[in-house]
Formats: sequence, structure tokens, C-alpha cells
Amino acid sequence: MQTDPAETVERFLHALSPASREVVRQLPRDQQEMMAAAWERHLLDDTSLLTLSELDPPCAEHRAAEDVVQDLL
Repeated sequence: MQTDPAETVERFLHALSPASREVVRQLPRDQQEMMAAAWERHLLDDTSLLTLSELDPPCAEHRAAEDVVQDLL
């Protein structure tokens, strides 16, 4: 099932800290979509987040989102 890119971007933005969210909102929409896709891949691929995602899913999403921002900005 394909996920709507706009929905993915909104979930990604929600997972970010307020400061990072404002930085990402200033970027072009295609770059936001690329970062949101990278965030989803990071959540699936980063084995260090597996336990955290079971114990505290919002915390794992936040950590992955901030990792993506640091890596791509």
C-alpha cells in the first residue's frame, strides 16, 4: 500500500522538535518529501531504534526525525 507523501511529511514534521520543524518548513516541498521518506527508511532500518520504538514509539520517531535533519541539512 502506497502512503500519501503529504501525510508522510506531516507525520515527519510532527515528530520533529519545534526548532527543527520550522527549519524544515522553510524548505521546498520536494525536499521535505525526500526527508520524510528518509525518516521512514531510518525508522525501519536503524536497529538501535527497534527497542525504543516498542517502548516509546513517539520518542523513536522523534529521534529518527532529528537524525534525518542532522544528516541532510
